[in-house]
Amino acid sequence: MKRAVATPIYAQSYLPPSIQSRILLALFSLTAAAAHAADDDHLKLGLGAAIAPRYEGADEYRLQPFPVVDAQYGRFFARSGDGLGLNIWQSAQLTIGAGVNMMEGYSESDVPEGIGKLSNALGARIFVSTNAWGAIFTVSATQAISKSERGLIANARVSYPYSISERFKVIPTVSINWANAKYMNSYFGIDTQQAARSGLSEYRPSAGFKDVSLRLGFSYDLTKTWSITGAAGVSRLMGDAADSPLVRRKSQAVGALGVAYRF
Repeated sequence: MKRAVATPIYAQSYLPPSIQSRILLALFSLTAAAAHAADDDHLKLGLGAAIAPRYEGADEYRLQPFPVVDAQYGRFFARSGDGLGLNIWQSAQLTIGAGVNMMEGYSESDVPEGIGKLSNALGARIFVSTNAWGAIFTVSATQAISKSERGLIANARVSYPYSISERFKVIPTVSINWANAKYMNSYFGIDTQQAARSGLSEYRPSAGFKDVSLRLGFSYDLTKTWSITGAAGVSRLMGDAADSPLVRRKSQAVGALGVAYRF
């Protein structure tokens, strides 16, 4: 097995629910970023389908299509799961950048009756990524800016890209997430009105580690222009997030498959 040459990975934002976009698009962006050098301008567009829980902690799954986007022009990038951003500092060993993305909520039909929907919010993200011993270490933080009450979430991740062949790449990744009290209450809390409508107990979680996950992404080049990208993983809610009355299942699996065209 041949190990891939490590290149700077643009930090994925570990997006809030819906879990389909938060986890699966992040996995696709991680695989796509590893497939290209930092100075390699490119544009890839495609379509994928994912199977994932309806929300973090749900016990029901659904299939959902989503776009695959991977664009890099100089220091600017646009990528599924990462949003739009700029690499402020970029070298072979270190990448520092910032950008914006969508912190997604969930629909009323996905969560228990009486909880209501959680609308989307625009998030500001900063990240630092470095290479060492063939592994890629990334730390990132995303703060809601259009709805400040949505809070902040931070992610630490280590991935190890391999090239099994010139066409086939795999990327195992381990990550952990920490969230502040505003974030935890937005996604896992239950206020007085929600408790009265749903019959669930009031719940106000505190800041802390939210979840840990293990994921495997892959990319296979069918031709010079067409490629297949896939991802699978499992995550485990922790601390106050896991103790929320909204959570029906603490451990959850996800999977996705897509095809993309490189212009």
